[in-house]
Amino acid sequence: MNVSRPWRPWPSLAGLPRNARNSIRMEPLWAVFGTVVTYYAPLYMSAVGLSSTQIGWLGSITLACSLLFQTLAAPITNRVGRKRTTLIGDLISWTLPMFVWAVSRSFGGFVLAAVLSAVGRIVMVSWSLLVIEDVEESQRPRVFGILNLIVTGCGLLTPLIGLLMIHSGVAPVMRAYYALGGVGMTVMFLIRNAVTQETRSGQAAMHEHRGLNAWQSVQQTLKHVAGLRRHPGLASVMVFYVLSFFIEQMNVFQILFLGGALRFGAGALSLVPVAGALVTMLMYAAVLRRLAGTPAERTLVWARLLGLLGAALLLLIPAANVSVLLVTVSVLAAATFLSQTYSGTVLFGRLPAHGTADLYSAVQTLCLLCSVPAGALAGAIYSAQPRALFVLIAALNVLLLGLAVWLARGRGRPYSLDVSPDIN
Repeated sequence: MNVSRPWRPWPSLAGLPRNARNSIRMEPLWAVFGTVVTYYAPLYMSAVGLSSTQIGWLGSITLACSLLFQTLAAPITNRVGRKRTTLIGDLISWTLPMFVWAVSRSFGGFVLAAVLSAVGRIVMVSWSLLVIEDVEESQRPRVFGILNLIVTGCGLLTPLIGLLMIHSGVAPVMRAYYALGGVGMTVMFLIRNAVTQETRSGQAAMHEHRGLNAWQSVQQTLKHVAGLRRHPGLASVMVFYVLSFFIEQMNVFQILFLGGALRFGAGALSLVPVAGALVTMLMYAAVLRRLAGTPAERTLVWARLLGLLGAALLLLIPAANVSVLLVTVSVLAAATFLSQTYSGTVLFGRLPAHGTADLYSAVQTLCLLCSVPAGALAGAIYSAQPRALFVLIAALNVLLLGLAVWLARGRGRPYSLDVSPDIN
C-alpha cells in the first residue's frame, strides 16, 4: 500500500488488469437498472395481483431452474469462453426478462421471466471469472469492494422511483423502468464485451475442451468436482456460502414485511437503499483500508456479528418509526458489504488455478440445491405469520456467525489491500 499519497474515498482502478478495470467502469450501466428492479420486484408483483404465496413459489421456481442451468455453467464457460458466455448469457437472462416483466400481468408471465432469468446462473460463473481470474490475490478485496460499492450506490435512485410510484402507482412506473432497463442493459452488455478479453485461464480451458464433445466436457467438469475434497478449507467455505444464500432467498420478503406488518409507506421504503448506499460508501472510504492486513476470515466474523445485530433490530422496529428503520438497515448494509467483499475473497483464495470454473460452479450448484425450498418455505411462513419468518432468519444468522468463527480459526495469511487514490 502506498502511504505517501493522501487517502481519498473514490475507488482506484490503478494497477488492475484490463478485465477488472473495464468491468468496473461498465458496472454502473447495469446497476442503475438492476438494483432498482430487484429491490422493488416484490412490490411490483404484489401490485399486479400476485399473492405472497405465488411470490414465494416464483422464488423456488427460479432456484429450481437455476439449479439446472448451474450444472451446465462450467462446461459451457470452459467450452465457449468466459467472455462470450457472459455476453450471450446476459442477453438471455437480463435483456429478455426485463421486457417480459414489463408486460407481465399474470403468474404465468412471471414464471416465464423467472425461467429466463435463471440462465443468469451460467453468467454468475463466467462473469465472476472474467472479472477476477487475472487479478492478483491481494487486489481481489479491492475489486469486490468497488463492485459492491457501485451496486449499492446505485440504490440512491430508489427514492426518485419511489416518488414516481407515489404519484403514478407502482405498476405503471415499474413497467416503464423494466422496459428502459432492457434497452440500457443491452447497450452495456455489448460495450463491455468489446472492451474485455478472454482470461488466461479461460484460454487454457477452451483449449482443453476444444477437442471434447459436450458429454466429455461434462465428464471433465465432474472429474474436477470429484477432487473438491482435496482442497483444504473449501468445504467449510461452501457451507458458509450455502447458508448465506439460503438466508438471502428468505429475505426477499423483507420489503413486504416493512410495508405491510410495520406500515411503512413507499416514501419511507425508498429511503432504505439510500441508507444502504451511504453506509456502503462510508465502509469503503473509512473502513476497508483499515482492514488491510486483517485475515479475510476474521473480517467475516465481524460482518456476521453485524448481520445478527441487524436481524435482531429488524424484529424490534416500532411500526412506522423511520429513525429506527434507517438505523437497522444501516447495520444490515454494513454487514452485507463486508460479507460480500470478503466471502468472495475467501472462496477464490481457496480455489485452484486449474479447474476454477468447475469448482466455483460446484459451490454455486450446492447453494442452489440447498436453497430451492427457501422461497416457498418463506412464502408459507410469511403468509401464516410475517414476524415468524424474521425470527427464523435471526436464528439462522446465529448459525452463520458460528460458521464464520470456525473459518477464522483456520484462517490463512492476511490479505494486503491496496486502495490507493489514483484513477486510471
